[in-house]
Amino acid sequence: MINRKLLLIPTALSLLFSVSCGTNKSGNDDIYLDRPEDTNLEFWITQKVEDQDFIDKGCTYLPGWFGASEYLDSRYTAIEIDGQKTKPEIYVSYLMTGYPDTLDESTVTKIEITDPNINVYGLTMNSSEEDIRNRLTDTAKSITNEDGYVVVVIKKCTFAFSSTNISISIPVTNNSGIVY
Repeated sequence: MINRKLLLIPTALSLLFSVSCGTNKSGNDDIYLDRPEDTNLEFWITQKVEDQDFIDKGCTYLPGWFGASEYLDSRYTAIEIDGQKTKPEIYVSYLMTGYPDTLDESTVTKIEITDPNINVYGLTMNSSEEDIRNRLTDTAKSITNEDGYVVVVIKKCTFAFSSTNISISIPVTNNSGIVY
């Protein structure tokens, strides 16, 4: 005869494991930021990506980085200066590095926006400081005004809004001391 208590042990262990691990990416939930519904960006900050993801979307590779890759959003055409592809005046670009450490999986760690038609949390470069505060106060750790930028920190991500651009970034560690 099977002991019912022994049958419950694997179920209990499984439940304990799922509760303790959850969906928080190995206990690092605070370092990943969920994509909001009110953005029209092709990629999001802290999104795990590979070069092929950008290629599949029709993005343009922008050379010039060591230990990182930069891509121009597919809605924009790179310009060529001295034989090098570079960003046009109005653009969105994505920087991909290892994250949270430089040796970890490829992730979007910086987004630069100079297009006033791009929405981030429903906000644009043309949004006022009051609009930004009203929209993000409940989500943000902090909102400050620094050197003409409204700087919003959500989890570990920094969103810097100005009338000329939006910069979104997350810090990356280099625990191995890699020199590029």
